[in-house]
Amino acid sequence: MSAATRQRRYRARRKAGRRVITLEVDEIELSAVLEGLHFLSPLKADDNEAVQRGLNDMIQVLCRGLADNA
Repeated sequence: MSAATRQRRYRARRKAGRRVITLEVDEIELSAVLEGLHFLSPLKADDNEAVQRGLNDMIQVLCRGLADNA
């Protein structure tokens, strides 16, 4: 990916109010939590993109729920 493409993506995320955060977590614990909360199919536990989508979805639901209670 070119520097110009990365910069465009960064600006688009910033404009949309989005942020990229790097997290270090235990992959087995994360998969178990995502599966238990139905954000990840057990068949997709080894699929990094599926885990990333599941974690993203879980965090969005949590943030919306907390914002609604505020």
